[in-house]
Amino acid sequence: MTTLDEIPGAEPGRDSEPDQVDALCQEFRGVCQSAVEPLEIASTLEFNGWSDHAVEERFGFPDVFALAQEMYRRVPRQPLEPHAAPDPWGPSRFRPLLHGLLYVLPAICFPAAVGLLTGPGVLAVLIVALLVGWSLSQGLAYLGYTRRNQAGPGQERRILRWGLAVGLAVVALAMTITALLAHAQLPVVLFGTGEAVYMLGAGVLLVLGAGRWLLLALAPCVVASAVFLGLGRPAYLEHVTWCGLAATPVLALGLALVLTRRTSPSVGRSWTGSEVLRALPSAWFGLAAAGLLAFPIAAGVDGQGGVNTAALLAALGISLSMGVAEASLLWYRRRTQRLLYATGDLAGFVTRARAALVVALLQYAVAAVALIAAVVAVAVGTGLTTGHWEDLPQLASYAILGAAMFLALSVQAFGLRAFIVVACSLALGFEIAFRDLGVPAQLAACGALLVAVGAYATLELGKVVRHGF
Repeated sequence: MTTLDEIPGAEPGRDSEPDQVDALCQEFRGVCQSAVEPLEIASTLEFNGWSDHAVEERFGFPDVFALAQEMYRRVPRQPLEPHAAPDPWGPSRFRPLLHGLLYVLPAICFPAAVGLLTGPGVLAVLIVALLVGWSLSQGLAYLGYTRRNQAGPGQERRILRWGLAVGLAVVALAMTITALLAHAQLPVVLFGTGEAVYMLGAGVLLVLGAGRWLLLALAPCVVASAVFLGLGRPAYLEHVTWCGLAATPVLALGLALVLTRRTSPSVGRSWTGSEVLRALPSAWFGLAAAGLLAFPIAAGVDGQGGVNTAALLAALGISLSMGVAEASLLWYRRRTQRLLYATGDLAGFVTRARAALVVALLQYAVAAVALIAAVVAVAVGTGLTTGHWEDLPQLASYAILGAAMFLALSVQAFGLRAFIVVACSLALGFEIAFRDLGVPAQLAACGALLVAVGAYATLELGKVVRHGF
């Protein structure tokens, strides 16, 4: 459940003031007027960041539902017709396509970089960069979205700027320690640092809705890598390719700094300790998810080390499928909102909402399998690897992992994070503990994760309160 931190002007434990509740009623007047019962108002308040603790501190009510009952009493009913309900998930249906491109385009940089990265510690540096960058970007995105929900559009820039500064410091420290331990050469460390910096900058730009600017930042890397690979990796283009690879993280970081510079004067604080603590589950989920993707690559086929090519290709396919995951999730949320307005009985809504979740999962799973197959086909066709039937279990484990990650993201979209973080951490711990078993351990961990997250998602997302906003 998303929580709300302290609000300027609010005194803990103070009794509710009529003008404060009236202001909240005015803010959510449309919801209050069309609500059939206080539960719909309560779910909307929770979705917008109001927790029981925050409600008690600000308004003096014991919980969100008590405040919702009061708002339901104060605002007269003027229900809207079902077809007039607005779509809360944004006017643009092309956003998932744009984000899909943003997930796909960086993939071309890695085959180009493979020919340029030599010496010890390459894999260690790249994996640490992935783990650090992904976890930090997840935590930073949570802070940005939460501040926007609390204070309104545009108010997230200040906290994103501070978070970006802290993230860069963490990346620098992690890369320095990894370089010393792995004895990695400077080009390798610079590439890994650029990878993590790009993820931080990209995370900030996506929170701010600046996906088109991120496409601009990706252009040098993508063009240089495509030309380098298309011409057969000629030695005379190595320096040009390095410049292109370096330009993208620099541009992403620069754009993030520029777009977060314009902060509202009404924002009097950068962040608080409680905000950071609430962002830790998101950061930990990013770390566990990145670990589940990267560990089989580093552990090798038999868990004794060495690059696992099949795992690398499958992980690339799953990364590419994140755009499809976003599209499927948006479809699911639109579908359940329409069901909420159109379905008259609770049992009917629960059944149809769960059926919609299954359809969304199948949509994603088909696309993920197709993308993994496409990546493998391209790798085999270009001579980067040779295909073996023995790789199918490894590829299947990643397809299962992708389905579990889609359900995990779906649950997190409703503010439910604790169970997901624990489940992903346990799955990663199992893979690490039983790495000597190789692919069977990965299949067992990913299969158990899918079952656990699927059961939890079916239970929680079948509740009306999760969709009443």
